[in-house]
Amino acid sequence: MNAPRSAALVAEALSSLEPEHRVVVVRAYYRHRSVAELADELGLPQDTVKSRLNHGLHALRDALRDNGVMES
Repeated sequence: MNAPRSAALVAEALSSLEPEHRVVVVRAYYRHRSVAELADELGLPQDTVKSRLNHGLHALRDALRDNGVMES
């Protein structure tokens, strides 16, 4: 699979996430924010940020598998 196609599939997978999950995944991995920083930025408890990040990463993994970007 070529890089532009893979990037488009990753973007599509990210857009399929619930908004509260997408925001923590994007900020954690693309903006390199820590859980503590995310909690402060979003006004949430750290445990909530951790939970949303966990759920978001699982959903992202599933979406990437569905799109053929990752193998099972």
